[in-house]
Amino acid sequence: MLNILRAGFFRYLHSTAFKICSSLTVVFAALFSWRANKATELNELWFMFGTLMITVLITFVVGNETSSCIKNKLASGYTKTQVYFSEIILANIFALIYFSVFFVFFIVGNFYIVEHTPLFISFQVVLAFAAMTLLLASAFCSIACAISSKTVPSIVCLVLVIALSITGLVVVEALNIVEFQKFAADKNGEWVYWQEKNPNYVDEPLRSLLVFYRDVNPYGQCAEYEKILLPFLYDDETWEEAKEATKNTIGNDFLKREISDAERKYLIKTPFVTLIPIPVFIIAGWLIFKRKEFK
Repeated sequence: MLNILRAGFFRYLHSTAFKICSSLTVVFAALFSWRANKATELNELWFMFGTLMITVLITFVVGNETSSCIKNKLASGYTKTQVYFSEIILANIFALIYFSVFFVFFIVGNFYIVEHTPLFISFQVVLAFAAMTLLLASAFCSIACAISSKTVPSIVCLVLVIALSITGLVVVEALNIVEFQKFAADKNGEWVYWQEKNPNYVDEPLRSLLVFYRDVNPYGQCAEYEKILLPFLYDDETWEEAKEATKNTIGNDFLKREISDAERKYLIKTPFVTLIPIPVFIIAGWLIFKRKEFK
């Protein structure tokens, strides 16, 4: 098993896809870190770029393992199970490497966030994004092994990433619509205030379904983590300026550097919930791969 992993690692490092994707990952990681520093936001768009690089790398490298290559491995004494799980292990290793690049650039470019963010929040957010990376890598690799083609799995996985991204952003925007709209009017020299139900508000039972989809969608999760991290995305000087500018604002509580019990529960449960589908993808891909004939 170690020999096939070593050969696979060599195959990744010397592939054209690895060189291109690695270069673009460094660029996107640097831009993401700069964006977070300047705009005080995470912005799920940059996570999509990182995911696209992982998708392209895994599907292209696995897709290049033609039937003859796999047949040669089987002839050398390796089983289909060893071949399949070596690809899963390698895909997850390289996905975590790319994740680490984003993480290092973010820490270096935004060290003040590390200083201001409680250790519990930092650990849970990093754990959640790592779990999300492992889930996507396992899913992409399983699909690529099941299809065993140079181009088809790449197209399928790229379409999947784009669909998840677009639908995740749409759902987040829908859930952000407030339930009641506030109005004010001057009637005979006296200001009158009232509120009305927002016709665009998503109510039950559809709301519960959208919340569930947001929480299982990687980009929906990114949006939730951004809300939780928002109060910590300011350095000391900017923090004081924002505090002074909003001191008379009613209901603007995002400047509080605290998290609610609901947010704490979300931080704790989400990484583990994200890991649950991984065995499903791996086992499904393995069952399909074992039944394939390599001619």
